[in-house]
Amino acid sequence: MPTYQRLLVAWLFVPVHRLLFRLSRGRLLGRLEGSGVLILVTRGRRSGKPRSSPLIYFQFGESDDLIVVASNYGQDHHPSWYLNAAADQNVTVELTGERFAARARIAGGDERAALYERVVAANPRFARYRSAADREIPVVALGRR
Repeated sequence: MPTYQRLLVAWLFVPVHRLLFRLSRGRLLGRLEGSGVLILVTRGRRSGKPRSSPLIYFQFGESDDLIVVASNYGQDHHPSWYLNAAADQNVTVELTGERFAARARIAGGDERAALYERVVAANPRFARYRSAADREIPVVALGRR
């Protein structure tokens, strides 16, 4: 994704998405590209303030975990929400009509690779992000507390 598009998404679409999602309790913009959307609330690792990020999530049949990917649109650095979740695994998840405390667990090794393949099968855009980034893109499992 070109820089100007990333900036447009970050400065315009994300705040509008977050606002509409919250006002409608997830009925508006609760799905994107055929996948569900959640708002992940983390604690800023430097500021300590709550930070909220709308993210596409996946849920695979055998687990109740919600899976999010720290792709950052294929950029070569991790998104802030991921760094915040890595620093403090206690997060809040907002879904359509509900909000709950969760624990963010960073998947590693074979589990991460298998989850990423399932994500790519569900949404091929994530294959492009993987090929664009010069880093291993983290996969995070969000489990209810």
